[in-house]
Amino acid sequence: MSQGNASEKTYQIVSNMNIPKENIEVNYLFTGCGTSYYIAISAARYFQEITGIQANAVPASEIFLHEKQVFTPHKRYRVVSISRSGTTSEIITALKAIKHRENISTLAVTCNSDAEMAQLADDQISLDHISEKSVVMTQSFTNMLYAIQLYAARFAENTEALKELKQVPKLLNENVSHAHVMKDIVQGAKAERFIFLGAGIYNGLAKEGTLKLKEMTQTECESYSNLEFRHGPISIVDEETVVVLFSTTKMSEIDHTLLHDIKNNGGKTIVIGDLATDLTADHVINIGSNLSDEARATLYIPYFQLLAYYQSIKLGLNPDQPRNLNQVVKISLP
Repeated sequence: MSQGNASEKTYQIVSNMNIPKENIEVNYLFTGCGTSYYIAISAARYFQEITGIQANAVPASEIFLHEKQVFTPHKRYRVVSISRSGTTSEIITALKAIKHRENISTLAVTCNSDAEMAQLADDQISLDHISEKSVVMTQSFTNMLYAIQLYAARFAENTEALKELKQVPKLLNENVSHAHVMKDIVQGAKAERFIFLGAGIYNGLAKEGTLKLKEMTQTECESYSNLEFRHGPISIVDEETVVVLFSTTKMSEIDHTLLHDIKNNGGKTIVIGDLATDLTADHVINIGSNLSDEARATLYIPYFQLLAYYQSIKLGLNPDQPRNLNQVVKISLP
């Protein structure tokens, strides 16, 4: 199933959901492990932006290891747990730890409705049409993030956001085909390290771009919020550094000077954004969606996924079976 067709199915599933409305103030907490935690980071930013409700993200292990640092007494929470398999050890342990807390309700977002996580949660968004054989999460990342965006827009009854999100599946198919430009970029790049920069909702995407490259290629790479990169990390930029910058309308002017400084230090730059042609970089990729910064986030995903894929092929590695990794992480927990 193509990315666009999968996202169309995701749109239908969330559109047909019964979304409960809370009568009193509830804090939203998004959680997951690895890639799913990076979804949580972006999802929390989007949810708060669209609904105006406080939303944060923590790794699932923090919920049961440092519960008093995560939850405040006498406040109500909605915990949104995210896991492709629905069987990740930390997610299961976290949900069990809060199962009987009267002030906490739970929502599972998963690609496996039969998994224990889905059964432990009060509600679920199940994307059973997403099936990946690869150890590395790709289509599942895109669709779980998109599903949460749809959930947030429906929760807020934001018709403009829903109108924009409805366009995503078609645009996603178009961008998947355009993203193969990454093959030529990778072939022409001499890089020892990659750095991904993204702010706001795109900070989670920058972290995921880093993880995809690490998983598939074991290449040295890091991620930062755009302006945070100036506060020390820019010192590592040299002629063998490639910086991938996720450009947004809000950050465009700031990114001009940031890109200039990176190039002055010898770094190569790749800019991905909407109508980003006014930014000076070695490679400028225009998504061309005309959607808002928040709505178009999933359209960036194929580019960094294919960057990692083609880099792994270039290095003679198997992108679907990275060393030291399994599709599901299960560990012994107390």
